[in-house]
Amino acid sequence: MKKIVFIGAGAASICSAVLLKKREPSFDIVLVEKDKKIGRKLSMTGGGKCNIAPITDDSSVYNESSISLIENLLKDIPLDKYLSLLEEIGVHTKVIKDYGYYPVHESAPQVVKNLYHQINKLGIKIIQDEFIDYVEKDNKVIAKLKSQDVEADYLVLATGGLSPELRDVFNKHQINVAKTLPGLCPIKVKEDVSSLFGSRFEATISLLYKGREIKKYYGEVQFKKDGLSGIPVLNLSSLISRKMIKEDINLNDYQIQIELPNEVVGNPSKMTIEEFSYMLFREEYANYIISKHSLNKKDLVDSSTIKTLLSERFTVSSLYGYESAQVTVGGVALDQIDNNFVLKKNSHIYIVGEALNVDGSCGGYNLRFAITSGFKTILSLIK
Repeated sequence: MKKIVFIGAGAASICSAVLLKKREPSFDIVLVEKDKKIGRKLSMTGGGKCNIAPITDDSSVYNESSISLIENLLKDIPLDKYLSLLEEIGVHTKVIKDYGYYPVHESAPQVVKNLYHQINKLGIKIIQDEFIDYVEKDNKVIAKLKSQDVEADYLVLATGGLSPELRDVFNKHQINVAKTLPGLCPIKVKEDVSSLFGSRFEATISLLYKGREIKKYYGEVQFKKDGLSGIPVLNLSSLISRKMIKEDINLNDYQIQIELPNEVVGNPSKMTIEEFSYMLFREEYANYIISKHSLNKKDLVDSSTIKTLLSERFTVSSLYGYESAQVTVGGVALDQIDNNFVLKKNSHIYIVGEALNVDGSCGGYNLRFAITSGFKTILSLIK
C-alpha cells in the first residue's frame, strides 16, 4: 500500500486525490489544508459558475517560459481526455456559448460540495494543519506540519500561489523560485476615476508601453473607484506582471487605452457634443471625457471631437494585490521538475498547479492547467 500526501486542498489536489482513490482504492491518501474549508478558490472560480476548461486549448495564452511544458501536457492529456477524467470524478460539463466548459449545474460551490462528499465516501483523510517543511528518510518523505509529522511514499505540493513561508521552504532545499506577482487582477490608474465607479461597457482595451501597442482585447471594461477591471484588463495585468518579473520597469510607462470603433458613430451631423456623447456612453463616462478634455457640451461635434470621445488613455500606477488576483505570476522554476511534475532533486516529491511558474489568460486556462497537472501526476503514480 502506498501513501500519498497532498499539501493544499485546492482544485489540483482534491480532483487528483479523488481520481487516485477511485483507481487505486488501496492507496492511503491524505489532504493537508491549513484553512477550515477545502477548495476555497475553486468555489469562486468563473464568477461562481466554475469555468473549468476553455473551448479549445491554446498554449500561446500561457507565459512564454511555460509553453513547452504546456504543449507536452496538452498532448498527453488533450481536452477530450481531460473532460473524461472530470466525468470520472463526478464533474459533468457543458459548453456555455463560446465562453468555455462549465459543470452542468453551473455552480462552483456545488462542485466543491460534490468532491467533498466523495472524499468522505472514499475514505480520504483531511488534516487541518500548516505545512512547515519536508525531510527525506529511508526512501520516504516526511511532511513536517505545525502540529505533527506525516510520513508518505510521495508528497504532492499543490499549495496554490506561493506564500513567503513556502518560498522559504523551497529556498532551504535549493529549489529555484521565480519572483511572484499578482496576475489577472484589476489595474490602478493615476487618473481620478472615482466618479466612474460602477460604469461598464464593451470596447477594445489595449496595453500601451511608451505609446506603443503591446496587446489588445475586445470585451467589457469595468471601472473601480481607483482603477479598471473586466476580463481584458485582467489579462493585461498578467502581461505587466510577467514583464516586471523579468526586469525593472516604470509602471507609469504603461497606459490602458479604451477605444470604441468608428462604426458606433452613425450620423452625428448637427449633434452637440453632449448629445453625441450621451448617445454613446452612460452619463458619468460622457461627463468625465468632456470635463477631462475641457470640451464645451453645446458645441457641435466634428471629426476631431469624435476621435477624442472614442479613444481615452489611462496611466497605470500599480496593480491590485494578491487578494484581488485570480492567479499568481511566477513560482517554482520549470527546470526544477520533469514532464511528470516530479521534482528533479527528489523523485518522491511532485509540484503541481499554481505553485509553478505557469499562468494563463482568463477563460478556464489556469484551472485547466492546475487540474491537468494533478491528473498527470496521478496517472504517472499508478502506471
